[in-house]
Amino acid sequence: MTGVVAGVSTKDSQAPVHWAAEEASTRRSPLRLVSAVPGNGPGEPAEDLLDAMADEVSVAWPGLEVTTEVVRGRAADALRATAAGADLLVVGADDASPFVEATSGSVTGELLTTTPCALAVVPRRGWTGFPADAPVVVGVDEPAPAHAALAYAYAAASRTGRPLTILHCAPSGGPTARSVWSRTHLTAGLGGLFPDVPVTVEEVVGDGETRLAAASRGAATLVLGARGQFASGRFGSVSRKLIRRGHCPVVVARGRAGTGRASAVS
Repeated sequence: MTGVVAGVSTKDSQAPVHWAAEEASTRRSPLRLVSAVPGNGPGEPAEDLLDAMADEVSVAWPGLEVTTEVVRGRAADALRATAAGADLLVVGADDASPFVEATSGSVTGELLTTTPCALAVVPRRGWTGFPADAPVVVGVDEPAPAHAALAYAYAAASRTGRPLTILHCAPSGGPTARSVWSRTHLTAGLGGLFPDVPVTVEEVVGDGETRLAAASRGAATLVLGARGQFASGRFGSVSRKLIRRGHCPVVVARGRAGTGRASAVS
């Protein structure tokens, strides 16, 4: 299955569902709305919510193929299984603090490191679209995760007609010759595939998290890699902090099926 999968938990899921619908429409891909219920819980409320969301999406995005599915089991497990073969899984950001997440868990936090495809985390405070000139911002550090993040960001900027801002985050000691070469090499290769994308590159030395959080205020999307310093640690990683501090959807990109290669159309 290809396309976009959106997790629906409550009526507060409207923002991530709308963002997912816009993303699916831009990709010309189908959208699947999924809700998880406990094995012994009633499925009718979830079905009613999914039907209402699907009707709303069909009105706002006519022509978009929308399907719904209620899955039994833990939310993280259900969404992960449904996203197998998908291009993108979209969920809403939760309100769990780092301490609560560490002690009792978080669906979003668990999915950050276990989804089989790219994961988009959308703020629940609302999504009403972004200015046409709002850029896609991508934070890169190490070469391997940078490639997946850059490939996703270039493709997203190309299909939406937006500029791309690359924030190359180096350690406090400054960028090394190897890291600069890796960034230049990856940028040049993808720039040739997406010549229509205007690109700005900024070197960030030291506190990359604060700079990325600030950049999210004016961005349409913030893209990070699934590995490297942005995704390390149990609950203290930069990616986990940015889905709480970010002011736009945060996408954690990864290569297909663990190959380390990102699809140019993801």
